[in-house]
Amino acid sequence: MSTVDLTEERRRRRRAGDPRLSAKGREVLARITTGDLQDEFQEALDSDLASDPTLGPGPDIDVT
Repeated sequence: MSTVDLTEERRRRRRAGDPRLSAKGREVLARITTGDLQDEFQEALDSDLASDPTLGPGPDIDVT
């Protein structure tokens, strides 16, 4: 398989969506990121960022 073929194959897969997600998984992911679970998901992310210094902002960054 040539480099061009691999690039086209990756592009095709990306456009088709992640094959590891089922239809139900895609539905839940859409609800988490843009739907009715968005606020809860954002709160959980904010909590993780605040409690984990590895994920949160560095000491030089003011988040207020």
